[in-house]
Amino acid sequence: MKPRAQTMKHKITKHTLVLTAEALIAASVFVFCFAKLVFGTDLLDALSRNGQGFDESQDFVKIMDVGQADSILIYSNGYCAVVDTGLASSAGAISEDLSSAHIKNIDTVVISHLHEDHAGGLEKISQLYGISNLIVPKSDPTADSDASVSRVKTLVANKNGNVYTAEPGMNFKIGEFEITLIAYYSSLSDMNDRSVTVMAEIGGVKFLLTGDAGEPAESAMIKDGINFDCDVLKVGHHGSNTSNSLEFLKKATPEYAAISVGKNNVYSHPSDKVVSSLGRVGAKIYRTDENGDITFYVGDGKIRAETEK
Repeated sequence: MKPRAQTMKHKITKHTLVLTAEALIAASVFVFCFAKLVFGTDLLDALSRNGQGFDESQDFVKIMDVGQADSILIYSNGYCAVVDTGLASSAGAISEDLSSAHIKNIDTVVISHLHEDHAGGLEKISQLYGISNLIVPKSDPTADSDASVSRVKTLVANKNGNVYTAEPGMNFKIGEFEITLIAYYSSLSDMNDRSVTVMAEIGGVKFLLTGDAGEPAESAMIKDGINFDCDVLKVGHHGSNTSNSLEFLKKATPEYAAISVGKNNVYSHPSDKVVSSLGRVGAKIYRTDENGDITFYVGDGKIRAETEK
């Protein structure tokens, strides 16, 4: 006699499935409400910040919140460039932003000048990510980041990356972005004025990144007839009154101005004078000390600004 097949104690029916679905929905609502109550946010936002649901088709420039320092992420169609790498202590914040965009390799890194608040994080970033192309200013043994940048140049070259010394007119593509080094006055005495100035353009929208270039460099660009008209300006030298002359701003005519600056910094950046001048040229101002990360999305020739705070 064959043994009888064991009868299932709980038979699955359409009614059971409906009840199960209703229970799952109720549980999900509870979890989201609990997260909202406890964490002050919802779960979708939290997941998004960790890279879940990231739209790789979007094009954007992000002024990353790295305190009293500079680091800018340019992203398009899965390709990216990083202009400046902040302080050594900035590497964690930069890595978080890169990871949220699913970035594992940086196509191009540009260092505007060799001060620590612009190049200090490069060595750590180079240990965390591959760098295909590295563009740096001329070596200066007196600069506080010269030695670490030299080590990274060797590291990138040993990993079959390309290392270039910055020159005016150099350009490259990052997805749909056309990026050009429009100015580099390597003979000026002040290292800030020797900042590499970068223009990133996509669909007719222009982003101007001036590093810490001061009024001597700005005046030289005006004298040389360089076209630096832009839609978005990464404000020079954290909003210092040694940069961002009214004459320069009137020629740049930015619609948006982003200031990368540390909260309650000892330099009193940004200066009231610069903030006033930006207002006079009609720029809408964002600041990392108040807004956190500042992201400018570009599509169909239009700009959409979003802030972390």
